Amino acid sequence: MTTKRVTAKQKKDALFWSGLVADALAKVKSTHKPQVIKIGSIKTAFMLQDTLTSMALSGEEAAWKVEVLLETLH
Repeated sequence: MTTKRVTAKQKKDALFWSGLVADALAKVKSTHKPQVIKIGSIKTAFMLQDTLTSMALSGEEAAWKVEVLLETLH
């Protein structure tokens, strides 16, 4: 069985996206207002939406109030 190695860029991107989600959740918890994360690629938008859905289904109520908005240049 072969596995793909995780590159430094992938690690950096994962940390960045995790930070965006954590910041949005913190703002929802403190302000009780919905938050929007604007994303430029479809792949990233699906990844973040899946993450937020998983968090919401596992009991993180604030995740229901975070919206991922896809804003492509095309």
